[in-house]
Amino acid sequence: MKQETGNFFSLSGNEKRINKLINSLESGVLLLGPKSEILSGNEAALKILGLTRNELNGKLSFLSEWDAIHEDGSPFPEPTHPVSTVIDTKKPLTNIIMGVQRLVTNDRIWLLVNAEPLLDDEGEIIEVICSFSDITKHKAVEEKLTWLYQSLEIKAFELATSNTELERFVYVATHDLQEPLRMVSSFTQLLKKKYGQQLDEQANEYINYAVDGATRLKRLILDLLEYSKFSSNREEFTHTDMNAVLQDVTTMFSHELEKTDTELFISELPFIYAKTSLMKQLLENLIGNALKYRSTIKPVIKINYKEEENNYLFSVCDNGIGIDPKYSDKIFILFERLHNGNGTYEGTGVGLAICKKIVEMHRGTIWVESEQEKGSTFYFTISKAQNQTHEKL
Repeated sequence: MKQETGNFFSLSGNEKRINKLINSLESGVLLLGPKSEILSGNEAALKILGLTRNELNGKLSFLSEWDAIHEDGSPFPEPTHPVSTVIDTKKPLTNIIMGVQRLVTNDRIWLLVNAEPLLDDEGEIIEVICSFSDITKHKAVEEKLTWLYQSLEIKAFELATSNTELERFVYVATHDLQEPLRMVSSFTQLLKKKYGQQLDEQANEYINYAVDGATRLKRLILDLLEYSKFSSNREEFTHTDMNAVLQDVTTMFSHELEKTDTELFISELPFIYAKTSLMKQLLENLIGNALKYRSTIKPVIKINYKEEENNYLFSVCDNGIGIDPKYSDKIFILFERLHNGNGTYEGTGVGLAICKKIVEMHRGTIWVESEQEKGSTFYFTISKAQNQTHEKL
């Protein structure tokens, strides 16, 4: 076959148009002979390889100077080179990733290579057409993403290790602290029982303070232990009927609801993907707060939901004592309380911090709208994206 510099075929008729088409391609195209020698290349091949036509033509595709390597850095020996393989097997090869060293600029580029044999009537190799795309930028992005992924894995491992150590510390601390607290409380009460008649009023008051302090500290430790459990929660997300969840919670509060003559209004609630036990605890804390911080009028609690574009929006509304708006963020902070030391409302300030943590585990947010003496409405969202994620699993 007659070759002309820069052309794949002798230029006659439709072959001129074919040649023009090949030169207009963004992918590099090489025409190689039966000994892997480069016979011709299109404009894209010259640009990608950084060679002139005279520098390219006649070179062997498996020259050591190309330093062809696999993705893992291992070399492409001449027999396994795509062109050599096609010549040997007389079968096409596709999507071979190869790194080569450019001869002039001496930098490495990455190519996605395809090779197709051209056979004569007897099935012998005449030529090989090799096409390739420069994927160097894609490889750089891929390597960056791989590095980032590995970094995230390392950070996740370090965080998991840190969390495990923290959980162990909290458990040991809370467990070991309970026994001395029990002893303080028990022996202080024994002291009062045995010597109470011999002590004056002030001494008995001091003993009461000690017992009360030990009791509150024990409650604080237990709440801290409860709060720390969330990071180790292994419950699966499931298709959760919020109506059933609320039914369980209201059943648990049935005695107190009846005792306080609380009026309860409940809307039909949706099915969501959630950790069911945590949804129960979330509603338990919010309804429990509504009952605890009721005012002197007949308690009314309303539970509603509204479907938004990306979330399910739930609300728990009461007509209780309310909250000064300036404290609307503070109440969700661990151990923050608005009624410290007055003895009217028991608690450690952990409940709403737990609510916040539960909602955030479900890709949502929680907030309160309230005024003093006008009640409070707690809102929380559960992301629909969470539903979609689990529906695909």
